[in-house]
Amino acid sequence: MTNADFHKVIKDCMNRHDIRIYGFCSFENILPLNECRAKARLPENSQTVIVCAFPYLIKEKSARNLSYYACVRDCHITVMNILKNAAAELSELTGFIFEPFSDNSPIREVSAAVKAGIGVLGDNGLLITEKYGSYVFLGEFVTDMKIDAPVYNKSCLHCGMCQKKCRGNALENGKVNEDKCISAITQKKGELSSEETELILENGLAWGCDGCQTVCPMNRNAEETYISDFIDSAHHYLKADEVNERIKTSAYNWRGKKTILRNLDIFSF
Repeated sequence: MTNADFHKVIKDCMNRHDIRIYGFCSFENILPLNECRAKARLPENSQTVIVCAFPYLIKEKSARNLSYYACVRDCHITVMNILKNAAAELSELTGFIFEPFSDNSPIREVSAAVKAGIGVLGDNGLLITEKYGSYVFLGEFVTDMKIDAPVYNKSCLHCGMCQKKCRGNALENGKVNEDKCISAITQKKGELSSEETELILENGLAWGCDGCQTVCPMNRNAEETYISDFIDSAHHYLKADEVNERIKTSAYNWRGKKTILRNLDIFSF
């Protein structure tokens, strides 16, 4: 196959699996890697990374106490299912290895997505896509197929709105201080300080924080998701007596039941 033939095979496969946003970058251009157990799954002689974005935004019709990304089914379930199915098909069609990753990945996903040209880097550290804004999950295939690709390196408007909005003052020189980030604080185990509890209470969400996203002008016209698994699973307001039922397929599952119940209890008085 020629390079053009490979591109057509990949495009047709992406269409069949409804992966609408993707781009290519050279494996060597995304180094260094994250150190994690998933690194062992990288193909020998990795050549190309195909980065994909999966929109998750579903706007609430009434009250909401979860970050938008936590209102839908856990990306580790939905995104990985899509990627695994597409990877198997791509391997069969081309004879090359396509190894899927998402979130728990050796690839620095936001950086790779920017270099692949599917979005720009926000001052809040998030990828911002043209159509869906920063309300996207990322995933990728790493393949031993060599695919020529240009390198992109675009950034946001640098308007400063995200920094002004951040209640925890966590955004510093384009980096996120996780000790101050409210989203990270909601995910901490154990007892919170009075200052941390107050930040969560003021922010109004029992899990995560969308402050820097909701004020971003590049998110102003962000479209809602087309992914049926996210649409069907959307649940914007979580009650304590629903946690047992919902936690196994939710983003807050990774920190365990005690953490989300602790956060919900902050709003119970």
